[in-house]
Amino acid sequence: MELFRALGALLDAPCSENRLIGHLLELGSVPDEPTHNELFLFQLYPYASAFLGTDGRLGGDARDRVAGFWRALETDPPPEPDHLRALLGGYAALIEAEQEATGRAVTAWRDARRAFLWEHMLSWVLPFLAKLRQIAPPFYRRWADTLEALLSRESAHLGPPTRHPLAFRESSPVPDPRTDGSTGFMSALLSPVRSGLVLTRADLARATRDLGLGLRVGERAYILRSMMSQGPRATLGWLAREAREWAHLHDRAGAAAPEVADFWTERAHATSRLLDALRADVVRPAQVFDPPAAVQQERPRG
Repeated sequence: MELFRALGALLDAPCSENRLIGHLLELGSVPDEPTHNELFLFQLYPYASAFLGTDGRLGGDARDRVAGFWRALETDPPPEPDHLRALLGGYAALIEAEQEATGRAVTAWRDARRAFLWEHMLSWVLPFLAKLRQIAPPFYRRWADTLEALLSRESAHLGPPTRHPLAFRESSPVPDPRTDGSTGFMSALLSPVRSGLVLTRADLARATRDLGLGLRVGERAYILRSMMSQGPRATLGWLAREAREWAHLHDRAGAAAPEVADFWTERAHATSRLLDALRADVVRPAQVFDPPAAVQQERPRG
């Protein structure tokens, strides 16, 4: 159980304690603070709501679901209940509670532990780890490998979930902008649970370089709208290729948690099919992909 807490602590800004933990876990040297901040504050947010929310933003129902779990156990939720550090620490606490329980309480705590694992961690952590391996320095890639192996053992030990996580059941695929408009389409593309894609600012900057488009600095939705207005067919083609690559990545994660990997794989496939159809159908893109109007704050604080 302490390994869960140790891995969670390594998501904090580098400090002497983290350096010691990294050494003991043989993960190598902890990256410096600017590297840590660029990774977890500006590119890949380690929050369940960033992956399971309907618009890819922090907070909302996805965060409330985690807080509600703790309230159901008559425990006050932490200040950031859906942050991965809090989730790993919370899971360690559930293991402790099960080990200390007696009689029928053992089964109750085991059920709570299984529900927490599938509903609030395995529902999104594997795509998070897949993206982390793509963009992080070696230390965090080894951290990702360690956590995935640990979660895989837990899923095998506790058994499969009785049904899909609530976030899966309540989310809808990316809507067709030809019938539903561009606003919902853009936000859904940036919601991993809806599109199957994990798109960071760095990904979109890479896309503009690959496609020879101008990069407008701002939130991801702003950048994406700018790309669509400059080169809709090229942008849709690039996104479709990304979706197919993510379907492959999700499928590879099936060894750790096939019960959720199938959902993610199908979402990415559905998005790639829609994007291919849109690319083939684009005639007057301005009617569907209107240009950006204003920059909004993507990552709320507090």
